[in-house]
Amino acid sequence: MDGDLYDQLWRVEQTHWWFQARRHIVYTLVDRYLDSGKRLRICDIGCGTGGNLLPLADRHDVVGVESSSQGVEFARRRLGDRVQLGQLPHELGLPDESFDLVLLLDVMEHVEDDASSAAAVLRLLRPGGIVIATVPANPWLYSQYDVRLHHFRRYRKEQFRQLWLSAGAKLELLSYYNSLLFLPAASVRVASKLLPSRDATVDLEVPPWPLNAVLAPIMKCEARMVGQVPLPWGLSLVSVVRRK
Repeated sequence: MDGDLYDQLWRVEQTHWWFQARRHIVYTLVDRYLDSGKRLRICDIGCGTGGNLLPLADRHDVVGVESSSQGVEFARRRLGDRVQLGQLPHELGLPDESFDLVLLLDVMEHVEDDASSAAAVLRLLRPGGIVIATVPANPWLYSQYDVRLHHFRRYRKEQFRQLWLSAGAKLELLSYYNSLLFLPAASVRVASKLLPSRDATVDLEVPPWPLNAVLAPIMKCEARMVGQVPLPWGLSLVSVVRRK
């Protein structure tokens, strides 16, 4: 990401409807696929400003890895020295087979060598551990928003499936999400292609509170749907994988 976006992410990550809803979906999957009643060892790779680990930090042993020194500085305000500088695929500085859960929340699209990165992440898992990964979907939606966030790609569903299978993972779940709001969100992305002067960072601004309060529960309700009912489209993909 461009450096100024870390400051913006720090300010909106706890209140913006999209970040709230994505966390809810991810935490629901943690409860579904792991015994979250026990103390887990959790790593968030590409942790940004630390907002996804913060709610987990009291109940679990957490480690954050971030490739930007600016991001590390923000994340350490929340999590202290549990956040370290590192990047995929070869500079993580973490021991193999040391985590029950690895989070990759909108990270793989930022990494040029996603195949080596998937293999590196799987090596971090303890027996029975899982990776929960989210990525933006639909290459045809690639826009200035993706350019501003330094995305190498948006993923097709089959492309994301093959990424994990080729790395030797057992795929437990692969689904679209952010599906109920797909049409208006996709329209905004297409409009940004037609109107290149539109500031891509506007999507990181918290909308007026009535709209923010409506959008969050709409997307949050997909937590009960992901992996349980078919979602044939969506703005993003989520996978749950285990190391074979």
